[in-house]
Amino acid sequence: MAEQERVLVKHSVTGRMLVSSTDGISYSFDEQGGLTLITLTGVAADKGAAVVELKAELNVFRFEEPAGGPVVKHWYYVGDHPVAYDPALQSLKITVQSEIEYRPDQYWE
Repeated sequence: MAEQERVLVKHSVTGRMLVSSTDGISYSFDEQGGLTLITLTGVAADKGAAVVELKAELNVFRFEEPAGGPVVKHWYYVGDHPVAYDPALQSLKITVQSEIEYRPDQYWE
């Protein structure tokens, strides 16, 4: 079985799921100096608008799920960096400034 990966965008206050790559959304991560631009494509207009509305309260996660290995979780901090949605392209762009990587299996058994 091959390694799998997924990306989630959640509201940090309520934990509400806003966007998930498991819904057929494609994504890319592009390093740009000290920042990373996360682009999600195929995001419905209502979901894109919700993310933009809550841009100051976002958690972005990327899960690496290797076959036979432990999950590696990446948490990205958005802060006051740009979050934009283009309805014509169904494209959501989230700029993040930092990343925390950890393995949940090292904390819970």
